[in-house]
Amino acid sequence: MGGKSLGESSPAFFRELDRTSRRRAVLGSIVRVTTFCAVLLVLYSVIPIGGFNDANPAGAWIRLIAIILVFLGVMALELRMIMSSRIPQIRAIEAVVESVLILLCLFALLYLSISTSDPASFSEPLSRIDSLYFTTSTFATVGFGDITPQSDLARALLSVQMLADLAALVLIGKVTFFAASRRLTE
Repeated sequence: MGGKSLGESSPAFFRELDRTSRRRAVLGSIVRVTTFCAVLLVLYSVIPIGGFNDANPAGAWIRLIAIILVFLGVMALELRMIMSSRIPQIRAIEAVVESVLILLCLFALLYLSISTSDPASFSEPLSRIDSLYFTTSTFATVGFGDITPQSDLARALLSVQMLADLAALVLIGKVTFFAASRRLTE
């Protein structure tokens, strides 16, 4: 409607490309995100998980710090990729999806490790799927209540995850799209 073609109604960065280039850019993005998701899920399913030593509850906090450091490292890498991308806005969208998936998998591994160490930490012992499901429902603020933290450690880490989720969404959104817009003005 309105007689505008896709090129006329699209953002400026996208209008500069011909139709074939636009399709390739979008298809390439879909392939990259799908491949990334598949690789991440394979890694999630094969990474060995050990429980914590009950005498040393600091292990959970050390792993939490490691999660934060890995996430910040991934964000730095994503920013570099956005800044060097031919179409930074598409790369920024990919970065948002990839960063959220990494955050979810890292927290799921943490909860799985806690549940392995102390199955009573949650309302039921967590499998890899349960852990990822629990982390995703917490991130989405759905919180069905079918799996709940029972121990103080699990509740404390879940509280940190909820705050980290909010901070990550703001950080991911602001930083990636700021980098993409800065890249266009250079």
